[in-house]
Amino acid sequence: MIILMSIMQIWLTKKNRRVDIAITLGKKEPIMLVECKSCTSKLTDNHFRQLNEYCLYTPSAKIGIVTNGIIYNFYTINSKLKQGLNTKPFFSFDLLNYGSSDLDMLALFNHQNIEIKRIIEEAEEIYFLDEFDNALFETLSNPSVDLAKIIYRNMGGLRSNDKIISQIKELVNSTSLKTTLDRVIKKEIASSNSGVITTEEEIKAYNVIKTILAMSSKIKSAQLERISYRDLKTMFIITVDDNQNKQICSIIFKDNSKVIEINKKPYKLEDVSISSITKLKKELTEMALDYLT
Repeated sequence: MIILMSIMQIWLTKKNRRVDIAITLGKKEPIMLVECKSCTSKLTDNHFRQLNEYCLYTPSAKIGIVTNGIIYNFYTINSKLKQGLNTKPFFSFDLLNYGSSDLDMLALFNHQNIEIKRIIEEAEEIYFLDEFDNALFETLSNPSVDLAKIIYRNMGGLRSNDKIISQIKELVNSTSLKTTLDRVIKKEIASSNSGVITTEEEIKAYNVIKTILAMSSKIKSAQLERISYRDLKTMFIITVDDNQNKQICSIIFKDNSKVIEINKKPYKLEDVSISSITKLKKELTEMALDYLT
């Protein structure tokens, strides 16, 4: 399925075991390692650890792939640790269930125009957005002393002590966060004067999409400020210059269906998450640029 070149086997003397496929792309040392499992096998953490072990003993490898012939999980080397793979795949391709955005990502691996640097950059953007989502959750679910001090300062407090910090940390919980979110949503509804109720999922999708666009080197900070949203009775649209005719996308969320429409083409979402929406990064960026430039 993946069109690649210069495939060979490589022996790992440290463990006296072979990785199934090593891809050199014309280089002396392997750039990608592929671990293959039976089509009846469900890919597990143990399979990832096996692939990661091979990559640890092959410093030249930048990308690791583990597959059962149906599902292909793609990983890159952890740029922070400088060794070992990121524990989560930046891209998964399922031969039995894929869309056009999956094919766009897979096309990066075509041997005729493959660019390892570009693939790694794409992967790092996906990992960055994932890390942001997780970091925000950790920050709010386990507030630090520094966060408590910032909140106290915004309350008008001058000097904090251990008792005050402890009280504030206890107050940062699911109830207070939900109350705050409701207030933010009400404020946005009031500013739009539409009377339409904007849901948490719609706001989350908007924030994810705007973050994805902010990550693009083609879109400048000043242009980002021109991106906003309108919540209509039938759909939630993300626009440029608050102009309904300059739609980057429209979002239609129902109980059993989540769809983002870009340039009149619908894309179904598994859920409202960074990983799901990032698959549409190319389409979203192209539409935004059409109206921003």
